[in-house]
Amino acid sequence: MAVAIGGTLGSLLRYLTVSEGDEKALFLVNMFGVAVAGFIALRLTTSELIRLTLIPGFAAGLTTFSSVAVIHVQENTVRDVAYFFSSVLVSLMILFAIKPKVKS
Repeated sequence: MAVAIGGTLGSLLRYLTVSEGDEKALFLVNMFGVAVAGFIALRLTTSELIRLTLIPGFAAGLTTFSSVAVIHVQENTVRDVAYFFSSVLVSLMILFAIKPKVKS
C-alpha cells in the first residue's frame, strides 16, 4: 500500500509538471526523482515504510526512465541517443554528489 500511495503521488506530480513533448521538463523531473531516491537511500535513516513510500513509490512514479529509454532508442537519432546517455551520466553525477564521503 505504501508503494502504491507514493507511486500515485509521484505519477500525479509528473503528470502535472511535464507536458507532452517537453523533453527539458521530463529531464529535470527525472533528475529530481533520482535526487529524491538517492538522498533517501544514502543520507536518511528512516523507517522501511517511509523508504518504500518514497523510493519505489514516489521516486519511481515520478521518473519515467524506462519510457525515456524506449522512446529515444526507437527514434535512434544522435540527439535522442545523447539524451538517453546524458540522463544516465547526470543521474550518476547526482548520486555521487549525494553519497556520503568516507574519511580515510
